[in-house]
Amino acid sequence: MKSVIESHPMLSMIPQIDKRGLMVFDVNSMPIYGEPYKTSYMVLALNLEGWIRAECDMRPVCFRQRDIAVLPPRHILCAHESSADYHAILIVMSKSFQEARKQDSTNTYRDNFHYLTKPHVSLTEEQFPVVRSLFAMLDSVSRESSPSRNEILTHLLNVLFLLLQDYRRENGIADHEPSAQEQLFANFYQAITQHYAQSREVRFYADLFNLSPKYFATIIKQHTHTNALEWINGYVTVQAKVLLRYHKQLTIQEIALKLGFPDQASFSRFFKSRCGMSPTEYR
Repeated sequence: MKSVIESHPMLSMIPQIDKRGLMVFDVNSMPIYGEPYKTSYMVLALNLEGWIRAECDMRPVCFRQRDIAVLPPRHILCAHESSADYHAILIVMSKSFQEARKQDSTNTYRDNFHYLTKPHVSLTEEQFPVVRSLFAMLDSVSRESSPSRNEILTHLLNVLFLLLQDYRRENGIADHEPSAQEQLFANFYQAITQHYAQSREVRFYADLFNLSPKYFATIIKQHTHTNALEWINGYVTVQAKVLLRYHKQLTIQEIALKLGFPDQASFSRFFKSRCGMSPTEYR
C-alpha cells in the first residue's frame, strides 16, 4: 500500500490545464498528504486498477476498480491510502472551460445534488469498456489544436454524462429530488465556497437562508453529523493549507488578509488551534 506521495501530475501541469481548458492524465499515484486539499478544477476519475481510500467533503469514500468519480470544483478532498497497483485516468477541466460548457444549451451536466451526495458510480464489466473508450477519445481530442477542439470535447462530455445518468439508474442508484435538509446543506456548502473569506459565523450563513442560527445549526448537524461551524472552519483551514503549501510568494500576512482575518496574529491563532502548529511551522 502507498502511504506517502511527493508529487502529482496535476500539480506540475496547472499552467497547461488553465491554458488548454481540459487535459487527461494517466496516473498511478495520488497526493497522499494525510490532510485535506482543494482543487478549483472539475475532475472525472476512472479507476482502472486497485483502490484508493479517501474523504470527500469530510465524508469517507473508497474508489475501487471500475469506479468512476465525478468531483465538482471547490470540494474538499483528502486521500488517505491507496493500493500498490492503483491506476486511474483523470479528466481535468479548468474553471474557464467549465464556464464555457454552461453556455452550451446541450450541456447535460449540472453541479447538482446527485453528485454531491454520491460522487462515484461502480460500473459493470459491460459498462466499463464503453466509458473507458470515451475517456480515450477525450484524451485524443484534448491533444489536438484544431478550431473545433473544445466543441468536440463538449459533445463527448455530454455523451459521457448521459451514459452515467443511464448507468446510475441501471445500477440501482436512484436519482431523487432532494429533501429540504439535503438541499439546505448543498446550498450551505456552496455558500461557504463563495463567502468563507467574508464570514466564519454560523449566523451569517443562517441569515442567507432566512433561518434562525439555532434552527439552521440543528438541521446541518442532523443531516451531516458535523456541526455547521466545523464545516465553515474546515473549509477555511483547507484554503489556508493550500495557500501556505502552493503559494510561497504570499506572506503569512497576505494569506491572513486573503482569508478574511484582520491580521496575521488572529490567523495564526486560528491555524494553530486547528492544526497544532503555526502557519510558519506548517510552511
